[in-house]
Amino acid sequence: MKNKETNQLKDIQNQEGDYGFAINKVGVDDLTYPLKIKARSGEVISTVGKFALAVDLERNLKGINMSRLPILLAELRADNWIIERMKPDLKEVLKSMQQRMEAKDAYLDVEFDYFIDKEAPVSDFRGLVPYKCRVETSLQEVEYDHILQVEVPVTTLCPCSKEVSDYSAHNQRGYVQVAVRYEGSIWIEELIELVEEVASCEVYSILKREDEKYITEKAYRNPRFVEDIVRLVAQNLAEKKGVTWFRVSSKHQESIHPHDAYATLEKWKR
Repeated sequence: MKNKETNQLKDIQNQEGDYGFAINKVGVDDLTYPLKIKARSGEVISTVGKFALAVDLERNLKGINMSRLPILLAELRADNWIIERMKPDLKEVLKSMQQRMEAKDAYLDVEFDYFIDKEAPVSDFRGLVPYKCRVETSLQEVEYDHILQVEVPVTTLCPCSKEVSDYSAHNQRGYVQVAVRYEGSIWIEELIELVEEVASCEVYSILKREDEKYITEKAYRNPRFVEDIVRLVAQNLAEKKGVTWFRVSSKHQESIHPHDAYATLEKWKR
């Protein structure tokens, strides 16, 4: 009886006509769902993703079957979906979206925290550090685009402050965003490491006194302007095999000013 009643309900979104314009993207946004990602170590990291799923819509169609998009995520979760290889795995999801939605173009973006277990530099204490990640993907007919972005928190020490002061210098908390297009595969850990190695010092979740001494002294030995950070990260990306395009931006929370310092650098590799 229930199915019979459902079949009798009017299907408004499938009505055909001349609706004036085609739509580039229509779908669902801020859809929060569990997410599992395979780390470089082989460990499966459980996190929470915030998804945006969309497709194109032709001029002659009133709307899309929007419920099919969250249904797809529900089915992936029921199948214990694990993202093992980011780029090809998300392309397969986009193909499923094209087929289910009878669309030419499909778009999937997802934001999530990626957790890494880090050991303090001197003591044996370990703790999880979250890194904010974002993946933007599209499949326009057969043309696939995939951008991986990672935000890495770092410590920086002002070179000017160090130079002009008789002792000490002011520190900043920096947030470096690295976005890449690439061929083959790249681990999230690789992007994190190439940022952290050029910072004044890394950020840790658990520190004892001996760790604080190490970090303070390391930062003092490695002063960095915001300009230094984006240039050094860009140099690492320029030398990294497989990367075809990158964008680096860094924002530093000034400790002696009411404003932030920031810099952005973007480049295609030929």
